[in-house]
Amino acid sequence: MKLNKYLLATVVATALSSAAVQAADGTITFNGTVTDSACTAIASVTADTVATGTPISATLTLPPVTTTTLNAATGTYAGQTPFSIQLTGCEAATGLSNVRALFTTSNTPSGDAHVMANTAATTPATNVAVAIMQQNGTTQIDLNGGMGGTATDPGAALPVAGSPGPLNLHYKAAYKSLNQSVTAGNVTGVADFVISYF
Repeated sequence: MKLNKYLLATVVATALSSAAVQAADGTITFNGTVTDSACTAIASVTADTVATGTPISATLTLPPVTTTTLNAATGTYAGQTPFSIQLTGCEAATGLSNVRALFTTSNTPSGDAHVMANTAATTPATNVAVAIMQQNGTTQIDLNGGMGGTATDPGAALPVAGSPGPLNLHYKAAYKSLNQSVTAGNVTGVADFVISYF
């Protein structure tokens, strides 16, 4: 019995020591950069209603549009309505010369992951979504990461270092037809945003 305990202890000790001497299969070094924020605050969002605080909550009302307008072609935009995000105390910092908003939504329609699905609770219109556009009102900014290139917000240049000031990021929201079978009803879309410096 004593021999069995001794043998068991020897086997366990050998197993543990052999595991401890195994070499690593590889090494990964992770590098990054911590930078100063280029703007001191989000002052406001221009919209119909704005609740300041953290986070800011705003509501923007799009004008009524007809189903005929939206059914002209799949992907038709209509009712472009301007809004802006107002930043304060902005200035360029090391490695940061531009700023933009990155928009996301948790509700996307089938077949288009880059717009807001219609989540109207009562009498919702069908086959229509809400898109965010660049200030020109014709170029869509893809939500949820988009496809890169022109589908992202090009951003705005930050004031030069040492001369901080306010900055407005200008956008438009619009209805977008998902096909040529849009029906009448209410439309609601919700997006979140974060300010990104680059």
